[in-house]
Amino acid sequence: MARGLNNRDIGQKLYISENTVKNHVRNILEKLQLHSRMEAVVYAVREKILDVD
Repeated sequence: MARGLNNRDIGQKLYISENTVKNHVRNILEKLQLHSRMEAVVYAVREKILDVD
């Protein structure tokens, strides 16, 4: 998500279906109480889960 890939491209890289990616993204957003993929990326950077360097 942080690289701007769409669900189809993420699925291809992870060898899972686009629908599985959609489900995972939806679950992540729900559990973190976030509203968008961008908010998830910002959260990951702020919590030092993701390094953008």
